[in-house]
Amino acid sequence: MRRGVFVYFHAVLSKLYAMTKKLTLPLKYLTVFSSLGGVALSLVFARQDGYSHWSKRLLYFTAQSNIWIGVTFLLILLSPFKKKNAERWAARLYLLKYIFTVCITMTGLIFCCLLAPFADENYHPWKVYNLLTHVFTPAFAITDLFLDERRVTIGIKGILLSLTPFLAYSFIASVLGFVQTDFGRGVPYPYFIFNYTSPAGVFGFSNVHPFYVGSFYWLILFGGITLVTAYLYALRLNKKRRAA
Repeated sequence: MRRGVFVYFHAVLSKLYAMTKKLTLPLKYLTVFSSLGGVALSLVFARQDGYSHWSKRLLYFTAQSNIWIGVTFLLILLSPFKKKNAERWAARLYLLKYIFTVCITMTGLIFCCLLAPFADENYHPWKVYNLLTHVFTPAFAITDLFLDERRVTIGIKGILLSLTPFLAYSFIASVLGFVQTDFGRGVPYPYFIFNYTSPAGVFGFSNVHPFYVGSFYWLILFGGITLVTAYLYALRLNKKRRAA
């Protein structure tokens, strides 16, 4: 009796797993539409949201991380994986997919946990284009990453590379802030964590919202979360590869 129940549930789970594998192609198209379409819509409504020019929105991590993941998924959809040297090209693309999925995960986490709940109404955090770029794109990309049949082993190098987009953006945003670049809303920083002249400064503390701690601690925190996320994703993906 027990063996019969076990066999039945195993068959059901196997069918469900087979069905989920078929979702990977639609998920890739949804990720491309949500990321690139969401960015395009955000540019159209940039002035309405208080930005001095639509191009200023491209200076933000949200737009850049969505463009990175959208272009990567588009390349995967268009790539002829059956041709010569296709496997090597495919492996590189799927490593990029892993890196930028970690990246877009951070976009979703920071928006949902830190920015949106405390955002001024002028930012319109729950408009459709913000939902597309901050909620739906991360959800589609993460789901696709774990359902995709293709298996790529992620080593320590891949985990460390996942930190590259965050480090590169932090460096560029800091340089632009240093030369007093307007990020579209009259201030020389894209997010409050890059305001190095805040009451908390770089290494200090204050009781002024939202500058309770200096920028250094925020950057260390987000860098650490990025690495932990990358490690957990790699752990899961490598486990699936060994089980395949």
